[in-house]
Amino acid sequence: MLFRSHLPVLTRLSICSGVVDDSRSLSLSLGIFPKLTVFKINGVKELEELSISILEGDLTSLRELDLSNNPNLETIELPPLVLGFCVISGCSKLRSLALTHSSVEKLRIFKCPELMVKREILPSKLCELAIGHSKQLTPQVEWGLQSQTSLTKLAINGGCEDMELFPKECLLPSSLTSLKIMDLPNLKSLDNGGVSTTHLSSIVRDH
Repeated sequence: MLFRSHLPVLTRLSICSGVVDDSRSLSLSLGIFPKLTVFKINGVKELEELSISILEGDLTSLRELDLSNNPNLETIELPPLVLGFCVISGCSKLRSLALTHSSVEKLRIFKCPELMVKREILPSKLCELAIGHSKQLTPQVEWGLQSQTSLTKLAINGGCEDMELFPKECLLPSSLTSLKIMDLPNLKSLDNGGVSTTHLSSIVRDH
């Protein structure tokens, strides 16, 4: 499915529980939606590939991206974006996602069991990160979280089945003020050596 119509005043676009063509893919250029601020794709079971692009010189106003409950979505191709909020949830076949060239203030990734986070997945200027119920998403030094100097809130809810000690040394940035760890039954201890507690105003552990 390819969006072609130019809609210069459209600000919100939601595709919910719909169908795609036989290609099982969806492609769109943000240049045809210059005022679009919110884009959501929820519950499109047939969707396997999503490609969003921006042509050189195009303007985009997109600030919120929500891709939820698309169980067959395997690949997401995104251009450099400046987002206030991005959520990827319930995409059980999603294996790769690259946000390194984007700026995202709040990122939430839930119920994506095949998704593995590498350094290139994380955007710049990240302020809040929440991950949950995604067994491959165990925070590692290789994620480069410590270099995320804008990160103030981190929440981990479920998944991380092999995690017994958290956080490892040099894992988290000193900018962190809130840390929430929930539903991690194998977690045995919190290691203060892995994070500076000087600026932490809230630590919540619940399993």
